[in-house]
Amino acid sequence: MSCKSGGKQETAYQKMPIDSSATVETVQLYNTLFANMEKGTMVGHQDALAYGHDWYKEEGRSDVKDVTGDYPALIGWELGHVEIGADFNLDSVYFSDMKRYIKETYKRGGITTASWHGDNIVTGNTSWDCAQDSVVRTILPNGSNHDKYLTWLDRVADFFLDLKDDEGKAIPVVFRMYHEHTGSWFWWGAKQCTPEEYKDLWRMTVDYLKDKKNVHNLLYSYSPSETDNEAHFLERYPGDNYVDIIGYDCYVPGKDSTALTTYKEAMDRNLNIVTSYAAKSGKLPTIGETGMESITDPTYFTEAVYPALQKYKVAWVLFWRNAWEADKREHFYVPFAGHPSAEDFKTFVANDSILMNKDIVNLKPTQK
Repeated sequence: MSCKSGGKQETAYQKMPIDSSATVETVQLYNTLFANMEKGTMVGHQDALAYGHDWYKEEGRSDVKDVTGDYPALIGWELGHVEIGADFNLDSVYFSDMKRYIKETYKRGGITTASWHGDNIVTGNTSWDCAQDSVVRTILPNGSNHDKYLTWLDRVADFFLDLKDDEGKAIPVVFRMYHEHTGSWFWWGAKQCTPEEYKDLWRMTVDYLKDKKNVHNLLYSYSPSETDNEAHFLERYPGDNYVDIIGYDCYVPGKDSTALTTYKEAMDRNLNIVTSYAAKSGKLPTIGETGMESITDPTYFTEAVYPALQKYKVAWVLFWRNAWEADKREHFYVPFAGHPSAEDFKTFVANDSILMNKDIVNLKPTQK
């Protein structure tokens, strides 16, 4: 198998995912991600096609596209509540629509990533119900909720297995599970389980999906919240044999200039940690989630995000969602048409090193 990148004929794919049975398309995606990182950083947006700041479910629309004229290169989706058999997720996106959006993105050459805020299996509440320190223990092998949790993983597997292109081939997806685990706001967080329990949870999930459910269209992404140093970053790391992609989540902790200064320092520190470990391990470095709620600084993208990306090489930066709900009017992370930061965002994406959907180079297998 050979591939093309930028018009040049190259040798067989160099990067192999942790799943030795990964589909050809998944291997292709992994190498595409590395190839595009050499060009620049892809822009991502959570739930970009499903809704925006003042709209819900308008075909072909995206706040990013409204402002820039193009779709983001990468689109994030949330699987929370797929595990309980619900028709729609935590943010009222129907899973049937999500599958269609993912297919549309793949057809355009775009990338899909998925997070999973699974419910607390002990209490039946959301993943933010984290008062207990025993939830992970109950779902590990021999735990009281282990068998029930496997039925949840069955539903997660069914979702991924149902993602098919026009030829019936499985669409590859980046699965960013159990994220922000260095914080303590989810039931899998640092105060809710030991490092070994977290690692066991991760390994159990990966092994079950690929070995028991034959899900071979996933790349697995490890994404803690902000960390202090490499030792902190790796404290709960399940091992290079269980991770394809590494990143971190980091938000502006407020709406004033002091918060932006703190953010810039945190971005630099975490970019250094992630890219340094990526260089040693051969993993793909990313920014799993970021943003400034309401974008109160109209130069946030060019003055805070862009300088950080120029200093380090990462595959993508994913900005969080633009909520559509009437009671969440200030919950948005990319500008919509008419917002004061829209021109700044357009300037940001116009840089040659910032990649939108049209800028992605897709590696395709060629026949000899």
